[in-house]
Amino acid sequence: MWRKMLQQESEHQWLAISAFFVFIIIGAFFIKGTSHLPGIDLTENELGTDNRIMESHYIDKDNSFILTYIDGTYEFVSMNSGKMNKLIDSNSEYDASSISHVTTLDNDSVLISSLQSDVILIDGSNIFTFETNFGEDNFSVSNIEQSSSDSQQYLMITRESENQQSIRGFNSSGLTSSNTPNDENVNWQNLMHIGEQKWLATGTYNAPATSGDQSPAAPNLRPAWGIILWNGGYTAPMVDSLQIGEYGEYHSTIKLNHNQVIIAGTHETVLFNHQTNDIKNIDYSSVAAISDKCNSAWLFNNKDSKSVLRFDEDSWDVETLPHSIPIDIEASGFDGTTIYLHGIDDNGNPKVLTFDTSAVGSIESGSGFLNLAFIIVSLIMFTIMGVNVIDKFKQ
Repeated sequence: MWRKMLQQESEHQWLAISAFFVFIIIGAFFIKGTSHLPGIDLTENELGTDNRIMESHYIDKDNSFILTYIDGTYEFVSMNSGKMNKLIDSNSEYDASSISHVTTLDNDSVLISSLQSDVILIDGSNIFTFETNFGEDNFSVSNIEQSSSDSQQYLMITRESENQQSIRGFNSSGLTSSNTPNDENVNWQNLMHIGEQKWLATGTYNAPATSGDQSPAAPNLRPAWGIILWNGGYTAPMVDSLQIGEYGEYHSTIKLNHNQVIIAGTHETVLFNHQTNDIKNIDYSSVAAISDKCNSAWLFNNKDSKSVLRFDEDSWDVETLPHSIPIDIEASGFDGTTIYLHGIDDNGNPKVLTFDTSAVGSIESGSGFLNLAFIIVSLIMFTIMGVNVIDKFKQ
């Protein structure tokens, strides 16, 4: 039909072109109307309706480690192809309620930190004590992170004598560094290795009461992050730089590539280039942040939010959700394909909101299908017009 119309007199060709532009306009409206993220589903979590998931670490789609709360008791379990194995429960010598941090190692085993006991290593279903103190000082460990360039090196947030917080490094071959004095008045909470002898730490800053910035009875805690340098020896790690934010707290750090790190917070987000020391402030608040591949990250706000911030290849895009987030997010994870947001719905029931990252931009999405249809129809139209122009020149 289009070919016949385009072969007729000019008024028919103008009619065909007009119809094509109408198709473009209508298609644009449909693409806009289907531009929300696909592949989102709200379901029961993998442990059942009675288990409230407080922390989750996914090795892949079949294997994960989960800290759960059920019937007033904390349990640490592993999941293998849908089968649950209780690793720490009320009958164990360890107390799951005292777990302060869980770290996944390069061999897919996990380290569990607790100020009330030794660091423990879980490899499969086996539990071992993980030695971190090769000196004579007494301290406990609240957080521990492995170096991404040397699997024997670790950095720790410790609790020293007289309840003083500090930072130490250690090498699993038998070396523990001196402790770093906490002169910055920062309560360090999380660590990440970002480069050779370089780490990033986040926490909260408490201004001294004598500064006049706060009342001693009501401290004004502010988010803080800093760069920690440690050469791998006995010398104490050094706080090389410290940045203090305005409000909230930093809940996640994500390595994007060899140079950049996202520091996601409840009121502010920072993009930091640790090679150039360039700092960019991103106007987006969130309660969870997940990396789904190299150079890509997702930042989620809490219940009733209708959008998600996606960072992909140096660009920030606010993606519209098909419906508001229906849960208060408490834990998150990624299994290589699916993002999991664990939380509580309006009725107090544990739920999980899943995001299939493979569906984004695919033909399964409404906008993806319409974009493909638009390209195909456009190619057909321009091909027909080109053929007719050539035929006219030949006559």
